[in-house]
Parts: sequence; structure tokens; C-alpha cells
Amino acid sequence: MSRNVRTPKVVADPIHGIIDIRPVLAMVETEEFQALGDKRQLGMAYLTFPSATHSRKAHSLGSYQATRDLADRWIEFGFINKKEADALAGYALYHDIGHPAFSHVTEALCPPPAGIDGMSMNAALSLEIIRKRRKEIEACGIDFKLLESFAHRKNPLYLAVSDKNLGMEKLDYLERDGLSTILGKPVGLSYLRNHIYFIKGAIAVDEKVVDAAIEAQNFYLKMYKNVYLRKTSAIAQRMLQKMTHRLILAGEIEASDLVRFTDSELLGIMLRSNDETVRAMYSLLKTRDLYREAIVMRPERFADLETRPGKPVRTLAVKGSEMKRLIHAPTLRSTNQERLTALEEAVAGAAGLPAGSVLIAPIVTPERFEAQDILVYRGEGRSPASLRARYPAHFKNIEEVAEDYLTFRVCTTEEHREKLSSPNVAKKIFRMIVG
Repeated sequence: MSRNVRTPKVVADPIHGIIDIRPVLAMVETEEFQALGDKRQLGMAYLTFPSATHSRKAHSLGSYQATRDLADRWIEFGFINKKEADALAGYALYHDIGHPAFSHVTEALCPPPAGIDGMSMNAALSLEIIRKRRKEIEACGIDFKLLESFAHRKNPLYLAVSDKNLGMEKLDYLERDGLSTILGKPVGLSYLRNHIYFIKGAIAVDEKVVDAAIEAQNFYLKMYKNVYLRKTSAIAQRMLQKMTHRLILAGEIEASDLVRFTDSELLGIMLRSNDETVRAMYSLLKTRDLYREAIVMRPERFADLETRPGKPVRTLAVKGSEMKRLIHAPTLRSTNQERLTALEEAVAGAAGLPAGSVLIAPIVTPERFEAQDILVYRGEGRSPASLRARYPAHFKNIEEVAEDYLTFRVCTTEEHREKLSSPNVAKKIFRMIVG
């Protein structure tokens, strides 16, 4: 007698092996999820690390599998039920569904979704799309309202996916990004994944994997220094951001288009833009002929580490109070493109350079440097311990190392670099920006 066999639908993943997407196939086949395949996970990092071309789609599938495995263990431990487990896995799959083209590079240019407050831009954009895909989510047998509560961060179980230290998506991208860039990953990561618990509405790690949890935090900082905040990436991202903003001002695209655009589509528009400046900057980006550092501002105790013998780069030491202004001044945040562009033109004028020849790469996402505490499960009947209270020196070290990463760059093209970095001009620009 013949019978229909429900054959598996699998994808191969370098981190998690074979992933069976059959339980969430309707969600995977949506236009928004498929578009993640042409949205790079690491933005412009491929200019420094040629293998850093993996996509948000690969990361989302990896997060799904890691969360599926975690949720199955949590069912066994009695932390959650099957309905919650299925919704958690579905949320992991869609946690990045709202990322625009080039993700964090252009998110500052996206209009915030109506009626969604108190969330990061990417989380809000993802929630908006999740609400549009209720039919596909429910077709996978997932409780939509439950998944929505995770995406809205109203149900603490969302931490299984999005905890700042130990969320499955965080651990997935640390391993995935690390292997494709610096050829490393946090030591003991597989062991750590197997000993993460949900205790009284919070994520905790078993006492026996404390060292692995500390290693994951340290690896995160290592990735920021060597990959996420790499000089080349920071400058290239700012160039891309500037070009995108010009396209919006010229009416060639709408800001709301960025969510549906893939990376390739946005670059294609830049290539064919009517804006001569956009086309010129795209040509530089395409050939990796980027703007160059001319003035570099760093915390005073780390300024001497930035010396560039033989290069026209002026490194300036910045006091603590001045660094806070560089970090928090509204004029110097990528969320305020108009004021940042105006400052670039003011700097060009003060230095006697042509309009459009200066690029400012501000300090990016300083809030990501703030070390988050980790709870340590010590056994039945005992309250979880604070890792920060136990190892205050570890968290102090994180803060000190993070300070070393803070860099504010004033850049220009090679032909104007020497003039902009000259002592008198650099001091004048420093007073203009910091004062």
C-alpha cells in the first residue's frame, strides 16, 4: 500500500549542521524572510574580511535552531510548555525580519513604525512585519499572540532569544561572525548553551559554566574592537549612510523603502542615481578607495596608541567630560543626519576644503559597551547570584577595555588629508566639534 511521506526540508548550516525548516516553512517562504538572504549580517565588514558575507537569513535560521534546541530542553526541565517552545522558536526565526538594507547602517534613516514605542528601531520594524504575517505564523501551528508578546518584549520569555548576554541570537552571531572574520569563537560555547535556564522570569547560567559565560562577554568585546568597530567598516558605513540620506533628500527613494530593499537593490540605485555626489561616492566604495582618517579623537589615556608614523593623521587626546559630549551630543549622532551633514560642511569650510570633502564618522552605539550582569543558578532553594557582585573586577575590566574602543573620526579624501590634519587646522576643528 502506498502512502504519502512527509519528507524533511532541510538547509545546511556551518554552525548548527542540518536544520529542518519543515515546522516553519510557511514563515520561511514569505517575501520578507527571503529578502534577508540579500542583507549582509556584518554590513561593510566584508571590505576588511572577505569571508564576512553571511546573511541575516543564515543568522535567523541559526537562531531558530539554537532556540529550538534550548526550548526542547526547557520543556524537559519544566520551565515552559510546548506552545511556548514553538512560539519562542518562531520568534527567533523572525527576530531580525524588520532589518532594512545594510541593517544597522541605515536603521537611523528609517521612519519609526506608528504606535510602537519604547523599542529599538530594528525591534520595532520587526514587530510591525510580524503583525502583518499572522496568517503564515498561525499556518505553522504557532500561537500568534504569544509570539507577538515576545517580539513586543512584554513576555520575559523573549530573553531566551534576545538576552543581551546569553540570548540564542546573540550567541549565534558571536560564533558565526567570529568564524567568518577572526577565525575564532567563545571557548565553551556549546557547553554554555546546554546550561542556560529560565528562573523566575530571568535568564541564568548554571554555576558550572560561569567561566564560559565570562568568556562570551570577553569575546563580544574582542569582536567590537577587531570587527564591529574596525576603522574601515566605520568609515564605509558612514559613506553608505551619507549616500542613502542624499537619495532620500533627492526623492529618489522613500525612507520607508529601506525595509523592503535588499543590499543589492540599494547599491543598484546608488549606481544609477541622478546625484553626482552619490555616484562618485559609490565608485569610491566599490573600489574600496574610501575616505581617509585625518583627525582622530580618543580618550586621553589611549591617544598614544593611535600614532600613525608616516601618515597625515592627527590624533587628539580627549578628556572624560569632552568624550561624553562626543558620545551624547545630538549633533554627533547618526540619528540626526541633517545636523551631522551641516557639521561636515562647517568643518570643510573652516579647513578651507571644498564642499562635500569631509566625512565625520561618529562614535557608534556606545550603549552596547555597557556590561550587563549575569545571574548564576546555584541549585534548588537558593537565590541566583550576581556575577557582577562575585567578580566586580571582570566588569570593571569590560568598562576599561570598552573605553579603548571609543574613537571619533574626521575624514577626507587623500588629496585633502594633509591639510585637514595639519596642527593648526586640527586644533581649530577640535574646538569646533568638542567645544
